[in-house]
Amino acid sequence: MTEAALTGTDDDLRELATWLRDEDELRGRVRLRDAPIREGEMGAAIDALTIALGGGGAGAVMIRSVFTYLSTRRKAVVLDLDLKDGDKHFKAKLANNSNVDEVLAQVDKFFDE
Repeated sequence: MTEAALTGTDDDLRELATWLRDEDELRGRVRLRDAPIREGEMGAAIDALTIALGGGGAGAVMIRSVFTYLSTRRKAVVLDLDLKDGDKHFKAKLANNSNVDEVLAQVDKFFDE
């Protein structure tokens, strides 16, 4: 099972989690993972937004949905994407001005290996 992890600001990750949960293919797979609470802190920050990706093109759905979300933001948003599946690993920086087709091609290659 491939896991996607996105990191960014707490607000961006909360909004993106709500956005991704509206995708039929991702429903029930989207989670916000809290960072460990450190001594002297009042509460936990969000460590990452995680998505369990199975087959059926869920990876492409996730990437397209993230880019659709980014295109609706007025402010600059930068997210770090980390895909893991056993020993396979892929990282990319996603932003409002990223090339969707280029990232999709790289993600497709990751899933085809």
